[in-house]
Amino acid sequence: MHFITNKRIAETGSALVYILIAIALMAALTATFVNSDSQQSRSQNSFKLAQDVKSQIQTIKAAIEGCTLLYPGGDITVNDGSTTDAGFHNPFPVNPSSAHFTGSTLGAESDNAVSGLRCPGNPGDTNDHEPIFGAASGQNLSPAPGVLEDWMYFNGTKTVGSTTYTGVYISTRSNKTDPYIAEAFDKVASTFSACEADSVDDSDDDCASGYVCLRYWIIRSAPAC
Repeated sequence: MHFITNKRIAETGSALVYILIAIALMAALTATFVNSDSQQSRSQNSFKLAQDVKSQIQTIKAAIEGCTLLYPGGDITVNDGSTTDAGFHNPFPVNPSSAHFTGSTLGAESDNAVSGLRCPGNPGDTNDHEPIFGAASGQNLSPAPGVLEDWMYFNGTKTVGSTTYTGVYISTRSNKTDPYIAEAFDKVASTFSACEADSVDDSDDDCASGYVCLRYWIIRSAPAC
């Protein structure tokens, strides 16, 4: 009788061991599937964002280059009398917030958003530059993807921290914590030459704390790449 009882106890114990092993295996498989789905979703988001960002770069670049091709003389009155735009590269657009636009019909913008760009040769040698984007020009600029801030523009030279930036570039940034954003920026930068695009974090002097940033250079003089 004791032998039978002990045997049943042993069998019950063995069954419990098998059940626990099965539960552990199921948990491991579930974790694997969850991690796989998460990684796949992250990869898809990164790929989609990279596509959208590169498409916008091409749209903005084409619009700016179209302006310089149509009006290669630009605006020679920039920095005439007073330096409003140090290091200005003519015939590329002036920074939208530049004091050069003081007294113009539209006035200066509050920031240097790409959406506020104006073509310096249209008309030439006057600060009444016509907007590059909008109903009048027929060129539209879609908003930046939701996880990114608006595209910004810079033409000139400036020193931030210990770094001097000279040239013409557009940039966007994000302070969202999603890791796929930085991965998307890296993907975009990798499709251009080493000197053409910078994917950086806040260790870069011109990328604010807590942000990841992407710069696309139309003209690059400094910093060296």
